[in-house]
Amino acid sequence: MSAAEPAKTSAPSGSTRALGAAVVTAALFVALTVTVLGHGAVVQGIDEHIHDWVVANRSSWSVSLAQFVTWGGSTAFVLPALFAVGVLSLPRGRSVRDRLGSGLLLVGIGGVGVYVGLVINTWVGRPRARIEDWAGAAGGPSYPSGHTTAATLFAILCAWAVTARMPPGRSRVFLWSAAVVFALALGWTRVWLGVHWPSDVTGGLLYGVAWSATCLAVVGRWRSRRAGARLRSDAYGGQGSVVRGSEEAM
Repeated sequence: MSAAEPAKTSAPSGSTRALGAAVVTAALFVALTVTVLGHGAVVQGIDEHIHDWVVANRSSWSVSLAQFVTWGGSTAFVLPALFAVGVLSLPRGRSVRDRLGSGLLLVGIGGVGVYVGLVINTWVGRPRARIEDWAGAAGGPSYPSGHTTAATLFAILCAWAVTARMPPGRSRVFLWSAAVVFALALGWTRVWLGVHWPSDVTGGLLYGVAWSATCLAVVGRWRSRRAGARLRSDAYGGQGSVVRGSEEAM
């Protein structure tokens, strides 16, 4: 490898995996959305069966728990928390500007993702379950679930920001597992409170993964190219210094 050739990094590999996840989940989300728009009998039948079972079997304590957990999917929590994670996840020695940029990056990805999800939600215009079955506050159309979308974006972005500074190992696996549990638990609360159909939650999970994975793949590629350009610049600069030193010695 020549001095001007940049060293290989793991960013492209991670970006490729993220892009692959984005393609798969986006395709599944589109397929589910088309089914919902077409009022697919199979999906609606499963939704109604699960919804009726939940309403008939939920207890007061489980509803209280769901009402507490579901707050984790509100933008009033998600966006400020994303900013805090972005600021605090950078290692010591980083400037205030770097920390603010990191926080704003996470908020930007999450905030725009939530907004696009709301646009899709309005466009689909799916009615919610019967209001008399609700055990929590809700508003607007049903698909995809906004709380589930926000929670999925939050979980993935937080796990990505924190694990990026960690060596491979059990800690990374634990944090990504915790992110999955958080998103699934939040989605469960929307069904348990009777304010969303199960397919609304599934759509929110798929969309959240697709959006965040796409954005993280783009960020990873951009950082990889910038790092490569910096390495090439440093290499050429070093060669120039050697030449100038030789000329001065002659």
